[in-house]
Amino acid sequence: MRKIGINVNPDVIYGVDPFLTCVKNTGFDCIFTDGFEADFVEWMSSRCRALGLEYEMLHAPWDEINELWFHTEKADALVKRLCDCVSMAAKNRVPIVVMHLSSGDQCPHVTDAGIENFDKIVKFAADRGVTVAVENQRKLGNISTILEIYGKDTNVGFCWDVGHEACFAHGREYMPLFADRCVTTHIHDNHGRYNGDDHLIPFDGQIDFRHTADLIHKAGYEGTLMMELDLPHEGSDKYINLNMEQFVSKAYAAINRLRIIAE
Repeated sequence: MRKIGINVNPDVIYGVDPFLTCVKNTGFDCIFTDGFEADFVEWMSSRCRALGLEYEMLHAPWDEINELWFHTEKADALVKRLCDCVSMAAKNRVPIVVMHLSSGDQCPHVTDAGIENFDKIVKFAADRGVTVAVENQRKLGNISTILEIYGKDTNVGFCWDVGHEACFAHGREYMPLFADRCVTTHIHDNHGRYNGDDHLIPFDGQIDFRHTADLIHKAGYEGTLMMELDLPHEGSDKYINLNMEQFVSKAYAAINRLRIIAE
């Protein structure tokens, strides 16, 4: 049976440790976090081991990601930050680092400079036993180029973000294109509005998750169904009527429902 997971953010309103414990007790198998702060990642790794949760992935920084495609000082600084994230993953036995390759509608075209920069990250990750998973955003070209350059026998894979597909891709479906390269997922819901990246619990928006389940089944994907939710936090109005146990139970029921119908 496929594993199910959920993101854990430092600003979750319930507190990280109580939330993490509730996630484990509710029945989740694994979690992921952002890979921004080394101290937080190290603490999370220790707590996950104590609780018996798998720490499956880090999300690499995405701000200024368009700089990846140039030969500039900003690009060099970005490559260093991304490699630092890979180092955090390796040190804390986190097997996957998820990366964006672009941001916005007016992102750069694929360039030799960008491929060279990405290659530095890939080689750095390969030396440390870390898989780099590229995530679908608005553009297809950079993902397809990277996955063509780095084949199945490399440490480069695909992260299928269901919510991004619904609000960024104008009807394009990524799983049929890259199913054989998919190593992890980001599962969340929205209302299908362009740029409306709501990160809702599945079945709370307008994504057809029966179709999502059908794509998973047809693809033969057996990896983790990992949610990427907008967790309740200070200043947010999402799910504020739910206490921690109610929120985690609702999220678990939704992702477990998807798991069942995808069998």
